[in-house]
Parts: sequence; structure tokens; C-alpha cells
Amino acid sequence: MKGKKLRKIFVSIISTITVLTGALLGTIPTGADLSFAAGNPKEDQQIVKIASWYTEEDLKYLKAYLVEQFPDYKFEFEYVDKSNYEPLLDAKLSYKGAPDLIYADQEMVEKHAKTGYFLNVTDMVEDFSKEGQLAFEYGNAIYAIPNTSQFTCIYYNVDLFERSRAPIPVSFESFIASCDYLRLVSGLQPMIGSLQDPFDVADSALAVLAANYFSTDRGSGFGGRLQYGRTSFQEELRPYMGDWEALLSHMILTKKMYVMDNRTAVEKFVDEKAAMIVGGPDIYKAIMEAKPEMNIGTMPFYGTDGARKAIIGGCDLGIAVNANAMNMEGALAVAKALTTKEGQKALWMDRPGSQTYLKDTHFENGKEFKGIEACYNDGLVFTPWMDWGFALNKQTHYKFGRELQKVLLNRETMEEAFDNVDELVYDILKNG
Repeated sequence: MKGKKLRKIFVSIISTITVLTGALLGTIPTGADLSFAAGNPKEDQQIVKIASWYTEEDLKYLKAYLVEQFPDYKFEFEYVDKSNYEPLLDAKLSYKGAPDLIYADQEMVEKHAKTGYFLNVTDMVEDFSKEGQLAFEYGNAIYAIPNTSQFTCIYYNVDLFERSRAPIPVSFESFIASCDYLRLVSGLQPMIGSLQDPFDVADSALAVLAANYFSTDRGSGFGGRLQYGRTSFQEELRPYMGDWEALLSHMILTKKMYVMDNRTAVEKFVDEKAAMIVGGPDIYKAIMEAKPEMNIGTMPFYGTDGARKAIIGGCDLGIAVNANAMNMEGALAVAKALTTKEGQKALWMDRPGSQTYLKDTHFENGKEFKGIEACYNDGLVFTPWMDWGFALNKQTHYKFGRELQKVLLNRETMEEAFDNVDELVYDILKNG
């Protein structure tokens, strides 16, 4: 049963990619219905188009909210896989054929604030925190409505820990001890997760660095120094990588994870072949789809210095208004609705475990997220690459993960990996 549910989740994603990529390219398969609206739709309903790299299932609460809030609108939802999303949307924006509302990450927002393809929405976001506003600011104006926070943490099987009598970690030292106990005494894989994507590998290291270095006064300024050529990965971050190397030497992160996808990782976790899994809201939803009764908890990433705990996350995406929207009135109405408590709640429900950036607003997450609540409360949620500057963040983030994959596979040393990252940073700064 669990396997069937998981296959259904991931097969539906692949099916949606096929349909909606075709939609963007003008080759919609016969019979494909990509729209949703209130019951008994009217013939003269105005259409509002929304582009996203999330599937319709991922946005079901947002869809329900929009249908209820705007009965006179019909919504068309265009999904494109994240790997192709930005170039396809860039092309559609350039010939004024893009949807009215566009999900966009910080880099994409900055790019199209410059091109003029995204509308200035500064007046709409006055009630959001400074963190939410700054995420999408360019030239003293703001160009996207903040979504709720993204995060990556460690989920663990509460019942499995209890049955195996493994202690639940509360520090880096106890994390290593629990993992060794699970592997050597209980015969379980301590932790699982996909390391196919270089960004995910980079984040596994950056999360540990956040716990032991970025959370310090000195570490908090690394990004500013890096983008002005005043420091390097080798000089400043390499000395703090011992904790991540310990994850390799204690067989917590393994070579098998390099060839493992998220579906397989979730299957192994719900089948109790692994005690912990790394991921964010999407992994949580996949677990709950596969095994709703599973008793899971959350924990941060641990380190031996600094604050000694942290999670990766922050205001990673917003909803932008296409400056050339076909239905500008509808686009502005929906964007405004997403700045309300009700609109943010719909976005939050599609991202379990997250929080809104709307001032004086807090949504109560389930007990399973209590383990990372202190990170939110204590400001220990980090997106380090966003401090590296627009020229560096995406390329360097990817390169860091790609080089660490080679370390994981014993294809190069840690020193070689850091030298290669620094070489890229130098080239970008020199030629930028």
C-alpha cells in the first residue's frame, strides 16, 4: 500500500510535467484540463493564469482559497519542472506571453525587476517583516509577495527510536552517538536522503556550517566579505568542515545516497529501514501521503561550535505580478489577497512546518515540528548563499555541492574541492 501511494505521488508529478510543459510550448495534449474554478462556472468568467514549479497537489489549499475568494474568476495553473522553469518563463516574459502571476525565487525576482517584467508591489507588502521585504527588494522597491518560509531539517521516526532504545539527539555529539548505535546495534541505516542534486549536498554542509559558524558574529559576515573578494571558502569555511566530514566517516551520509532519488528515500524511511530523513515540507507531505499514521518528529542540524544548532531556510520564493499580464485586474486582486492573513494561511497550509512573514501573525504548526521551533524563535534559520551576492549565489552554491559530491565519492580531497570553489568565485568576481 505504501509503495502504491508513493508511486502515485511521483508518477502524477511526471504526468503533470508532460502536460504542462506542453502547455507552455503550445502543444497541450488533447483533453488536458489545466484549469480550476468555483462550481458551476460561468461562460464569461475571467481567466487568471498562475505559473509555478509546484504541482496542483502541492498547491491544493491555495487553489481552494482562490476558488472561494474569487468565484467570478477561472484559474489556469501552469506547472513546469524546476529545472526548466526559469528559462521557459524568461522566454514567455520576453514575448509577453507569460501567465499573470509567477512563482519566482529571489534571483529570478531581481533579474526581472531589472528587465521590468515584474511589477513593483511595494505598496502591497507594507505589513510584511523586513526579512520578507528584503528578499524581493531591488532599487528600494519590492517585486514579489513573500510566500511562507522554506526550510530543510531532519525528520525522525519517534516510534522507531523508542523501540530501538536509541537516544534522541540534542547535540552534535549525541547525534553521532545515536547514529552509531542505530547502525551498529540496531542494524538500521541512521539517516537517509537524496544527494543526487548538488544543491542538496551543498545544503547538508551549509546546515552544519550554519550551526557551528554562520551563527557566530564572525561567521555572519562571511557573505559580505566573499562578494568583495576579502575572504575565501578555503580560508574561512574549510576549518569548520570537520563536523560534515564526521557525517561521512560515521557512514551517516553515504555514496549510495548519490544515486538515490527522493522517492526511494521516502520509501525506505516509511518502511522503517532508516530512522531519519533529510528534507523540507515536500518530504513531509510525501511521508504523510504514504503513511499518515507515522509518528515523526523534527530536529535541527547540529554543530560543535557557534549556536550548535540551526536549520537551512528562509524566504526563498514569492509570487510576482507580470507587468504585461493579460488580466491585470485579476492578477492584482489575487496578489493583494495573498498579503492577507487568510491568503498567507492558504500558502502556509501548503507548506507544513513553515511560517509567514506577515507581521503580528503566527500559525501554529503540529507537534511534529516542535523540534525546530527554537530555531525559528532564536533566529537560527539560515540561507547562507543569499548573502554571497547576486553574481555568486546560484553558481557558487551549485559548484560547492558538485565539489562535495566528488568528496563523498572519494574522487577528490576536501582541500581540492574548496580550491575549485574558490577558483570559480575568483573568476566570477574578476570577470563580473
